[in-house]
Amino acid sequence: MVGCSVLFAMMATFVGAAHKHDPTLSTLVTSAFRSGVNLIALIAMARGNRALLFGDGRAALWARGVFGGLSLVTYFTALAHLGVGEAAFLNQTSAVWVALLAPVFLGERTGRLVWVAVGCSLVGVALLATPHTGEGNDLLGRGMGLLSGLCAAGAYLTVRKAGASNRPITIVFYFTLVAAIGSVTGAVLAGDAIPRDPITLGLLIGAGLSATFAQLIMTEAYRVGRAGPVAAAGAAGPLFSTVLGAIWLGQVPDTRAVLGMTLLVLSGIGLPFLAARK
Repeated sequence: MVGCSVLFAMMATFVGAAHKHDPTLSTLVTSAFRSGVNLIALIAMARGNRALLFGDGRAALWARGVFGGLSLVTYFTALAHLGVGEAAFLNQTSAVWVALLAPVFLGERTGRLVWVAVGCSLVGVALLATPHTGEGNDLLGRGMGLLSGLCAAGAYLTVRKAGASNRPITIVFYFTLVAAIGSVTGAVLAGDAIPRDPITLGLLIGAGLSATFAQLIMTEAYRVGRAGPVAAAGAAGPLFSTVLGAIWLGQVPDTRAVLGMTLLVLSGIGLPFLAARK
């Protein structure tokens, strides 16, 4: 799972670098490249087995695709306007949203210690999501980061229903299929141009490949490991994004952001264990 976190951090850094290199790059185009590369890889892995890709076609699979696609676009929008680390941590609030929404949508009771961890996470979010004075797109980026976490939580909740009768590759396929269709359609309607610069194209392809291998490793980690430790290890992923963003892009978070990140990572690591105990 640590390897998965590093690869997802590389994906985020590739995206951040692409938008820094080409400020006119559309997030819809970025999302289309990321999901398109992932989709091609999954189709190749299926080796013509359509039943493996499409599964039973239940509504939860399509819902997972819609929520996942929205999370991808909003996350990439946040990456285009914020530091890579801050955007990754705001996206990681999905764990908080899952804890808040699971009792309503899944009927799962949440223990008191989990609520304590959620409370600490919310304090971290407040510190991290407060706009910085004088930054033009700061409010938009932070709003999109929080929305990406909410959409990701919706995707995770639908996985519970879809996963009852479908394999992981099927669930991921619906996510990439819907995300690719939605991103390409949106980019065409908006008149967004495909980048021709080889550096931008290389960064976007790198983001897609990193995400593809990260998803494969993540699926294997959950298949062979205990859910609590695996999820806790994944919660450290934004830390790798912060480090790569600081080294590669020079995006060093300020003191308030570091404090918010610390609360979020500690709560994110603790939530899976507390939930498992319950």
